[in-house]
Amino acid sequence: MKSFHHLAESLEHTLLLYGGWGLVGIAILDSAGLSMPGVKDFLLIYLSSQDPRRAWIYVAGCVFGTVIGSFFIYFLGKTGARLLKRKPSDREMGRAKKWLIKNDFLTVLVASLLPPPLPLKPILLGSGALRISPLRFAGALVLGGTLRFGAEAWIGVRYGVGGETFLKHNVIWISLGCVAIVVISALIYRWWWGPGDKDGQTSTPAPAASNRNQD
Repeated sequence: MKSFHHLAESLEHTLLLYGGWGLVGIAILDSAGLSMPGVKDFLLIYLSSQDPRRAWIYVAGCVFGTVIGSFFIYFLGKTGARLLKRKPSDREMGRAKKWLIKNDFLTVLVASLLPPPLPLKPILLGSGALRISPLRFAGALVLGGTLRFGAEAWIGVRYGVGGETFLKHNVIWISLGCVAIVVISALIYRWWWGPGDKDGQTSTPAPAASNRNQD
């Protein structure tokens, strides 16, 4: 484990020298399991503060790297790699499967908005193991990454290098705010469309009943 940690540190210091390209590399490695908590976030803020006109490019690079690295974990889970020390029980897997299948997009989206060190890897592994749709998986990561990294880039442009200090002191509240917006939006969407779906289900038997009366 120590050698693994030293490898992550050496790669981190090397990639930091390459600016935007290094940011993409750090995002890929961090999302793929070579943990570099917070490095891409602070580098994104720094680069955006130095060149605000390219901030959106740095955001896109972070999103791209996160999606690529996350798919590495996704496919590990999909191929059944045994990365957990304890095998979950059938009852636990049943609950996880029901939750992820019903809320796959929302679960990945919310997890991608949460700041380190809150774990994202178990969600990525579970998504692969339960064979969640790759398109929905990628879509949730892109949306979550755009919201998260877009906010961080804005902080860099707005507060300059001091944005790093601002993020350290407010990262939890910013992340919880984004999660609250997503969850509330999802609840409103379900509430709005729920009655329509129920009406559609209750109205379908009517033609069958009318046909019986004619016979």
